[in-house]
Amino acid sequence: MAQAENTVAMTEQPAKQAGLPQLDYTTFSEQVAWLFLTFIVLYIIVSRIALPKVDKVIEERDEKIATDLDKAEKLRIEVDEIKASYEASLTKARANAQKASMETKDAIQGDITKAADELDAKLSKEADEAASKIAAAKADVMADLESVATEVANDLVSKLTGLEADEKSIKAAVAAELSAKGA
Repeated sequence: MAQAENTVAMTEQPAKQAGLPQLDYTTFSEQVAWLFLTFIVLYIIVSRIALPKVDKVIEERDEKIATDLDKAEKLRIEVDEIKASYEASLTKARANAQKASMETKDAIQGDITKAADELDAKLSKEADEAASKIAAAKADVMADLESVATEVANDLVSKLTGLEADEKSIKAAVAAELSAKGA
């Protein structure tokens, strides 16, 4: 048993010293010194190496964004100018098309009016010519009508009565009848 007591006594001493070394007040000042030293080294590494790289990336990104925004603004202005130019030329083209349409319409209307006037004149001339031909034909017919009517009347009288009729009296009767009818 003595041996067991020795073993317990030997393990008691390290067990008391075991615990958390961070909370051991005898080494606390050394730990604080190492903490400050580590913090200063990390601060120097971060401030001299890491942060400049991050700042450089951020600056490049800001420059890229600013450049892209400038390009976008220039392109927007250019597009607005092109759009305005397009709309102006479209308006001008519409006005020219409308003007050409009106000019063509007026020219066609003028041609139609001219053709109608020419047709009216031609038809009027043809109507006058036809009327004069009709009048001439009527005059010829009327001249022949009197002789034909006299001849027919003479033949009728001689066939119906069997007597020879007086040609002067038949001519006078036919002329009187024709003048009464307005022929």
